[in-house]
Amino acid sequence: MNKDRLGKHISLIYRYSQIFFNEQLKKYNLGSGQYIFLINLFENNGISQETLSDIVKFDKATTARAIAKLINENYVIRKVNESDKRAYNLYTTDKAESIKDELFAILDSWNQIMLDKFEQQERKNLLSSIEKVGNNILSQIN
Repeated sequence: MNKDRLGKHISLIYRYSQIFFNEQLKKYNLGSGQYIFLINLFENNGISQETLSDIVKFDKATTARAIAKLINENYVIRKVNESDKRAYNLYTTDKAESIKDELFAILDSWNQIMLDKFEQQERKNLLSSIEKVGNNILSQIN
């Protein structure tokens, strides 16, 4: 296998994913840099910003910028953690909840585009392989 071939395809997928999500999320005043955080907050409402960074595998500065944008757009609020008054937990707002189904539909439509000509078993194998690649990368970084 050509050494740069996998990276080339990953780069292409990433770039076109960003274009797709930026276009789809424009009407919500969101970009490709925020949706991943919002999606994870839907699934983990009330977690700390640090925990969110760990889940999405982004550095704290990137997470802070994305959360600031989500707060500014009234999709997320911060509340003082009851057990540690120095810490804050993140919660989705009613505005965020009102677009939740649409955001997941956008994710589903992108997955459908990417996996259009794949059989069910091929989809499972691809996901398993990509997870292995991600785990390999994380084990080298950590």
